[in-house]
Amino acid sequence: MRSVSSRRIVAVLVAAAAAAAVVLLNVLLLGNASARNDPVGKLSPRANLPPAPHWIVRPTTGRAHDDGADD
Repeated sequence: MRSVSSRRIVAVLVAAAAAAAVVLLNVLLLGNASARNDPVGKLSPRANLPPAPHWIVRPTTGRAHDDGADD
């Protein structure tokens, strides 16, 4: 009886230590990543994309003209 409860205590302690290690590593990695001056998070469109071909059907604006087909 006593060994079962001590095994549970050990299992809970091991799980808590693993969770604490995961949280600590995440905090360290986030701190390390945010310390750099990388352009991550400061994105801006830089691609020079060509315009769409003339045969592309553009979506209409406003209410859909489907006469309630999906109701």
